[in-house]
Amino acid sequence: MAIVIEENGSSNRNGIFGIIGWLVFLAIAGVAVYYVFFAQPELVSIPATGSLGTIAPIAQLSLDPQSVVNSPAFQALTSTIPLPTTSTPATVSRPDPFLAP
Repeated sequence: MAIVIEENGSSNRNGIFGIIGWLVFLAIAGVAVYYVFFAQPELVSIPATGSLGTIAPIAQLSLDPQSVVNSPAFQALTSTIPLPTTSTPATVSRPDPFLAP
């Protein structure tokens, strides 16, 4: 076996370009980290679309929950879903096809 060691006259030049390349990379990474984590973003005001005057009276309404619950319209509501009973649990899945009948 032979070990060949070659000395290039341009190794110093490649080292300088390597160092400059790493410094440029670190500078770009540092600027990116600053803008992602530390820079305050410029706030952009978004104008409201439509007429907000039409919904302003809703904010001044005062509702009494008891008057809503005791109102005839609320009392007339009916439920079409049966309540579960405690005697028999509701079936919520299909039967197991691997069990013998």
